[in-house]
Amino acid sequence: MQTDPEPLTERPSNRDIVDTLRTAGVAPKRILELGQGRALAQWQNHQGEVRYERPRHHALSIYTDNGQQASRIVNGKVVSHGFPGAVCLFPAGSRSRWKIEGHFEFFHFYFSDLDVARCAEQTLDVDPDKCQLSELYHGEDPVLAQAGKLLALSDWQMAGQTLAMDHIAQWLLLHIVSRHSDVPQRLPEVTGQLALHHRRLLQQRINDHLSEPLTLSGMASWVNLSPYHFARLFRATFGCAPYQYVQEQRLLRSRDLLRTSRLKITAVALTCGFNDSSQFSRAFRARFGLTPSAYRSAANNGH
Repeated sequence: MQTDPEPLTERPSNRDIVDTLRTAGVAPKRILELGQGRALAQWQNHQGEVRYERPRHHALSIYTDNGQQASRIVNGKVVSHGFPGAVCLFPAGSRSRWKIEGHFEFFHFYFSDLDVARCAEQTLDVDPDKCQLSELYHGEDPVLAQAGKLLALSDWQMAGQTLAMDHIAQWLLLHIVSRHSDVPQRLPEVTGQLALHHRRLLQQRINDHLSEPLTLSGMASWVNLSPYHFARLFRATFGCAPYQYVQEQRLLRSRDLLRTSRLKITAVALTCGFNDSSQFSRAFRARFGLTPSAYRSAANNGH
């Protein structure tokens, strides 16, 4: 089983499925808040029974390790078993019962009706009132199974990963709505590049907000595009994904500040949008080959 800066409007403890798992004695390995109520969570379970009783939010589950002893129960009988790569989709208001008799790991992606409506309307040009998610239990979806593997390998705490994970979450949402709703749609083709004035606007706004959290949907709203269209046009225009561009700008600014200011390294990190100095140091060294302190020392010595 499993920005304009946008405020975090929901915490894990406010999610019905998270509460259910915690009550059953299951602890998350990690949870990453993505803003506007969306979140990614990695779980592991060993044994017990879990009942999801009409959650008020949607959840996607992707099995990443084992799962053969995770069973769905209907009227007291086992109706399906899990497997590595198995996919479950729990729409808001759904009910399901599960029995666990062995170790397995899984990811959850939590999202809301508003996410589904925006995706249907802005990206797929579908009436959001007619777009209802389908229940799916122990289904096969090779694309989502591959996404689960990617999430398992990702270091969510690495610098720049929050925006990268937000990008993945937007893609997951699009795949769910286009493939697992009652109005499945082919994704629209996106060609061309961003207009010059939009390119300049994005460059300026990103630079103005480097110290703050940035999300794919927030940046897309600056140019009145859906996250799907924005991500594709951005890559075609700048030659990289939005999160890669933002990370590069943060690192370039930090390098300038290290060379020209007397700010402490922790202050430089926060000014440039990094969560802490250790995260900043790892990212800086990976990009420039020196730690921030070593770079500052070399710059001050004229090297």
